[in-house]
Amino acid sequence: MKYYPTILILCTLLAILSGCIEDSSVDALINNLDHENVSIRNAAIENLSQIDDEDTISSLMQAANNNSNTVEKRKNAIKVLGTTGNNNASELLLNISLDEGEEKTVRMASIIALGEIGNKTMIYSLGNLSYGDDGLILYHAAYVFDQIEGNKENVYASYGKLPYPLSEEQRVYRNNLSEIKGAYRADGTYPYIKNATSILIDYNIKSGYIEISSDVKPDTDVMNEIYQIYDTEARKKGIYNVPVRFVRCGTIKAPVYWYNITDFNEFNITNLSSTD
Repeated sequence: MKYYPTILILCTLLAILSGCIEDSSVDALINNLDHENVSIRNAAIENLSQIDDEDTISSLMQAANNNSNTVEKRKNAIKVLGTTGNNNASELLLNISLDEGEEKTVRMASIIALGEIGNKTMIYSLGNLSYGDDGLILYHAAYVFDQIEGNKENVYASYGKLPYPLSEEQRVYRNNLSEIKGAYRADGTYPYIKNATSILIDYNIKSGYIEISSDVKPDTDVMNEIYQIYDTEARKKGIYNVPVRFVRCGTIKAPVYWYNITDFNEFNITNLSSTD
């Protein structure tokens, strides 16, 4: 009988201590994905990213797809799914990405996660995004597309690289597109592309690049000079490695500027007409 008080005290202490020990179960970790404490939230993301069993992936997919969850929890569940690289989540992530009624940041997280998983079939399906969709959504998709090897059909040459989505460099780049793509030589002219009958110059919202489209491949020295013009203008804005590429005429579907250069060697970039 004399031992009962001691046992009772020990049990009470164990109960108190157990409340101080972090629950590392999958359900608890998923619940912590939107914890107000950033350290706990980040720890949950890190720990879940190291678990790749079927049940955990299924629970993460449910959390990502549950509209009753907070946006933060859904985004972080999606982030973990991308980090694990488990292909079972690809279809769900694609559906979220294409759903224009979904929350914007959840869609963006899904697009990036798809890119991390790397299922090319699902990634190419992002091409079904509408041209009328949100510009930042389209930029995320463009960034993911650009990571795919061999996704350069009809591209003569690429210069620079797309800034990472949501980075400050990406924001500055997209905010200054008009001035960058309107750059020209100091004398107001633009380099001549030999034997080209037409040139299209604009920002392609589906590729994320400033694109120069022509019916013949420009000489390398001409492409280098044209890129230097845009790069010089971009650097004034604090943008380095501005993304520019030269493509075969007819691959751009966005509204573009049209130049007819059949009759002269160099043309003035101020002579513009717009076409869809």
